[in-house]
Formats: sequence, structure tokens, C-alpha cells
Amino acid sequence: MGQQNLVNFQNFIIATRDSGYKSTASALAELVDNAIEAKATKIEIQINKFDDREEEQYEVLIIDNGNAMTEDELNLALQFGGTSRFNSRRHLGRYGMGLPNSSVSQCRRVEVTTWKQKNLYLSNYLDIDEIIDKQQTFLPKVKKTNICSLPIESETGTIVNWKKCDRLSFKYLKSLNKHIQLELGRIFRRAIWRGVEITVCNEKIIPFDPLFIGEGLNIKGGIPYGEEIKYEVKVPGHDEKVSEIKVRFVELPVQDWAKLPNEEKRKNQITKCAGVSILRSEREIDYGWYFMGEKRKENYDDWWRCEISFNPDLDEVFGVTHTKQEIKQTEFMNNILIPDFELTARALNNRVRLKFIDFKKNLPNVYAKSQLERNDVYLTPLKINGSAIPEPGKSNKINGFQYEIVTKEIDEDIFFNVEQIHNTIVLTINTNHLFYDKVFKALHEKRINTVGGFIKVIEMIIFAAARSEFAFTEVEAEFISKFKKEWSSQLKTFIS
Repeated sequence: MGQQNLVNFQNFIIATRDSGYKSTASALAELVDNAIEAKATKIEIQINKFDDREEEQYEVLIIDNGNAMTEDELNLALQFGGTSRFNSRRHLGRYGMGLPNSSVSQCRRVEVTTWKQKNLYLSNYLDIDEIIDKQQTFLPKVKKTNICSLPIESETGTIVNWKKCDRLSFKYLKSLNKHIQLELGRIFRRAIWRGVEITVCNEKIIPFDPLFIGEGLNIKGGIPYGEEIKYEVKVPGHDEKVSEIKVRFVELPVQDWAKLPNEEKRKNQITKCAGVSILRSEREIDYGWYFMGEKRKENYDDWWRCEISFNPDLDEVFGVTHTKQEIKQTEFMNNILIPDFELTARALNNRVRLKFIDFKKNLPNVYAKSQLERNDVYLTPLKINGSAIPEPGKSNKINGFQYEIVTKEIDEDIFFNVEQIHNTIVLTINTNHLFYDKVFKALHEKRINTVGGFIKVIEMIIFAAARSEFAFTEVEAEFISKFKKEWSSQLKTFIS
């Protein structure tokens, strides 16, 4: 029996389609990496839908304005393991598996076109069906042409075209688009902040910061917990060289965000998203509950975040996979990080727990809640600047508004403030105002426990409002009069 080939190439190609890319977004991230390495400032992802017989089919184009490839570089880019920077630690890529591996995980044919000038285009392709049917073991020859039918705008650039897409994460374009935007916005948040423009179906990707500090799709409010921690680690195989790991922890504002509706907290990725964002060369490669030792994840851990940042020369110690979408905790890094991480995680968990205890203390019962919410449906919709306030996704007149009360310090000399958070009206009682101690708190603690004492409080509130009318000009008095009529009408509805 003759010698066998070390690799059955056809079977290898089929097997490599299952090489572990988590989603279409993670596969696209490989190609965005390539574009950023090629100094691209603009990266477009276009998804074209067309009907093929009875099935909807998609074609995906990734277009960049970076430095183009030579003929040799184009062939290397389509070769599994082909790269001029194999095992390089200076760039996002490393093994030369990114373009072919990520592409065939989503489609059966990938075409690449590149140009250093607009009148000379180089192109080549990989086609799984051809490789299998024709027992193909070599790349086709590079095609050179002066005309290109693809959308060429920049002076130099590259287009990767996924055809015969059969493994995209979502069947419907709207869901696929949303998935790509959210994932790439988080993965490449720092690149976007630096000025790299990434679009999907002509929409700019907005960055998402899981620490809730940077500008983006996320709400802002993260508060740094302590100073940034820096670890100096010896680079494997280079004992004389050290590389830096940066770690920062962030607390989320319990007092401000705990009162948000549960749906809003989930939508903003506050709850159910506890974990550590891991950045390699400022690009997120993983997110999860890492280096926490014996500290189990609890609901309170939703209210703080952690970020680890390191350079590619520490890939081995973080167990980075060739797809750059996950790490494997190594004993080496466990010994360095777990003692500090577990201690900090427990401290933050305890801080959050105490804040929630304090928050619940400052969240008094709304005794009129059921009556307010039951009668609210009979009121006309609220308006701001003359326009009705819509509740997201539905009319607020279907179920009416909800009513909550919180107590906290307010800098202004007012005894209450009010805000609308989606379908909830939140009344904030100012703990710095004398009304809080003499009236609100006194009523809740039953220090005012007679009918006469309660009537006295009502009279003072009404007379204070009545006397305030004389402090306004005639023009302002018209608005006060309208307010009084509206207030009286809503009061009548609530107490009916």
C-alpha cells in the first residue's frame, strides 16, 4: 500500500466549516480585523437578498479602503495558513486562517477582489463545491482585469464577497443586520472611537461600551472602582521581555438605574450581562465570567463590570484561539489574576447588596398606587411641548401609567421632582427639604397620627401652592391657571 497524504484536503475543507465561529458577526470580525490591519478607515458590509427558486439567498460583501494586496498576497490570503505575518504578535491577525476559515464557515464560495489602482483589479476565489467535485488541491490562477462590476469607490481597497451563503446566523435580514451591528459595535468599540467607520447595509455601526463609560449605543453612568490595575508579565519564550496587562473595574449606578423597568434594564444590557470584557490589541475577543475563582455569579454581580486589556504577545498565557473569539483560562494567568479578581468581585458584590438595601429603604410604599394606576387609563395622554408622549411599542392608554416614589437628595430647594421613565411616573421626594422630615417621613412613621394633624398638613400644602400664585406676573399667571385646572381635573379622576 502506497503512502497516504498527511491531509485529506476535501475532508479538511468540509471539517473546517465547523471550526468554531460562534456567529456570522464573529466571522465578519475576522475580515474587519484584516481591513483595520490594512489601514482601512472605512469598512462597508453589504447584504444583498435575492430569490433562488423558492428560497431566499444572501450575498455578503465586505468592502474596505485599506492598502490593497499584491498577487502573491492575494493567494496567501486565500490559503489556509497562508500569511506573510505567520505567528506575528504585532497585529490583530496571527495564523493566516482568518479569511478562508471565517468565510467558509458562512458560505460555500468566497471571492476576493483587490486593487492598488482603479484600472487594475486582481481577483481570486475559493469554492467548496469545486474543491469537492473536482478534487481540487490548488488555488485557481489570479484573474487580472481593467473593469470591475463591484461597487468601487476608493483609490485602493479590497472586497471580500461571500456567495452561496448557507450558514448565516439568521434567516431574516432585519434580525441578521441587528445581530451584526450589536456584536461588531461591542467588539470594535475602540476602533470606532478612534475614527474607523464601519457600516452595515448603509447604517453606521454605533459602538457599545459594556462598562457604560464611553459614548455609544449604551447608556452612560459607569463609575470607576479604584485605579486601573497593571500587571507586568514575562512574555513566553522571551524571559527578558515583559508585557503589560491592564485591568479596570466599574460600578453601575444602583440608585439611578435600579428604578428602570426590568425590560429596559435587559434591553440596555444591565441585567443578565455580568462579566469580564477581554480585549486583545484593543479588540474584544471574549466576554464572560473569567478569573473569579470560587466566586459564583449572582444577580448583584449585574451591577459591576470588569475589562482586561493585553497585547498579542501574551496569547499563550491567555489561551487565545486562532479564531480570536474566546480565551482558555490557563493556570499561569489564574495564579496571577484570580486572587485579586475574586477579592474585588466579592467586595463589589457586597457594595451592590448594601446599595440595594439602602435603595429599598428609600423606596416607600405608594399607598395610592393601585387607585392611581387603575384610574390613569381615563386620563388624556400626557404631552410634552404639545406632543403626546408615546410609550415605546404601544399606546400608554392601553394599560395606563405606573406610579412609583423614591427619596433622595436633590440640590435644588424643591420638595419633590418628577420624571417619566417609559410608562412609569417616578416622584422623587427631596430628603434635603424640610417637607421630607416634617411631613412625608412623619406620616410614614405615624408621627402625624390624628385626623386634625393630617388636615393641618393638607391645608399647609394647599395654602403654600395658593400663595405662590401671587409671585407670578400676569402672563405667567395664565400658565399657572392652566396648570391648576389640569391638576384639579386629574385629581378629580384619581379620587373618583
